[in-house]
Amino acid sequence: MFELVREDIKRFISPDNPSYRKLIAGILSPGFEALIVYRFFNWCHRHRIPAQPFRYFIERIVEITTGISIPACCKIGKGLRIHHFGGIILHPAVEIGDNCTLYHEVTIGDIGGHGGAARIGNNVLVGAGAKIIGEVEIGDDCAIGANAVVTKNMPPDFLAYGNPAFYRSKHESGES
Repeated sequence: MFELVREDIKRFISPDNPSYRKLIAGILSPGFEALIVYRFFNWCHRHRIPAQPFRYFIERIVEITTGISIPACCKIGKGLRIHHFGGIILHPAVEIGDNCTLYHEVTIGDIGGHGGAARIGNNVLVGAGAKIIGEVEIGDDCAIGANAVVTKNMPPDFLAYGNPAFYRSKHESGES
């Protein structure tokens, strides 16, 4: 658990600007608060340590104060960064790889109570207001634009934009 938290904290420090101000602001952010609560209760969940009803109470407080809902049974890799305040809802079956970034108002869920949720690769950026719906796979190094609605698998190194989402290779757009 502590190694994962260390990796989460590293996302606040950039090599070209190692500012303590940026680090402190990141650690005090609502997104990091929600992530710390998730990391603790996920550790309890994986080690079969009973944490109810305490977990339920703390998760509701975090949801109310941060607007972020991350169930303890989600599988989230190291270095997750949650930018901005609130509106992030994750399905309990979500799997997120390493070094991903979520902006505000992101929903990753199932199709109206049916099926599972997305498996997201490493180094994926999910823009503000984006929705990833259903049991889809998002490849490594993808970027999902603001307000995109993703309902189909996405190959690695692609961009998604629009509703419903259109996909384009990052190399087609000149981005690297």
